[in-house]
Amino acid sequence: MSIVDQDGWTARKRMLRLTDGRSLAYIDTGGSGPTLLLLHGYSDSSRSFSLLEPWLCGYRLVIPDLPCHGGSAVGAGMTVVDFTDDIVALTAALSVERFAVIGHSMGAMIGIDLAARLPDVVAALVTISGTVRPAFPQRDPVTDGILGLCDPIDPGDPFFDLWHACPHPVDPCFLALISREAAAMSAEIWHGILVCFSTLDLTEAAVQVRMPVLCIGGSEDLLFDAGHRLALEDALSKAQSVLMEGFGHNPHWEDPEKVSVILRDFFHVTFA
Repeated sequence: MSIVDQDGWTARKRMLRLTDGRSLAYIDTGGSGPTLLLLHGYSDSSRSFSLLEPWLCGYRLVIPDLPCHGGSAVGAGMTVVDFTDDIVALTAALSVERFAVIGHSMGAMIGIDLAARLPDVVAALVTISGTVRPAFPQRDPVTDGILGLCDPIDPGDPFFDLWHACPHPVDPCFLALISREAAAMSAEIWHGILVCFSTLDLTEAAVQVRMPVLCIGGSEDLLFDAGHRLALEDALSKAQSVLMEGFGHNPHWEDPEKVSVILRDFFHVTFA
């Protein structure tokens, strides 16, 4: 297994020019294996999957920076549907005829919408710390922390210790880069996405998903807890589920090797 060069991550990104002139950044590892489309969460970037990448050698990984995140330009809208539109454009531009989706948190929401839209193209769906109703609770430390962000955002703000908290140790250099990229997002984008979450309900889209689905969750996920997991699994009624005991909202940061084993076992059957 190779070690990921975090300092060189940004230099690996390619750019897609969308029809409205905006740029969408992405990483494409290439290769002849099955294609996996990895979609990161709210405030993250493609870097969110950098720790997982070495454990998924043999697959072609396509890992975009979602609109408004990382190296991708801000679009006219900040809804999950808006983000899905751009991911559809990316997969079309890359001529990817069939792929599996791995979505973390907000990326899982986009994955559900994408799978419902493209049932003949998406071979399988994996949600990591997913939900169908992502409204954040009021008078909650995380919600209050987001609403309290104002420009310029300091990557050393104590809010990021809460936002990126993990029960298991995570490389502090990786977390520092993740916080720096999150802080580069304007407060307007942070607040705008939060508002869009407040009315989002993906239950109807989830019910339409018919391909194999795997839901991975952490027992200590404080953002999308057991209630969210149960609602997600109820909507994705035929999904397999794996509960990672002792893990939080970011299990692919906490133990990428363990997550990769779960993924490989699932995809071994999917792509058989």
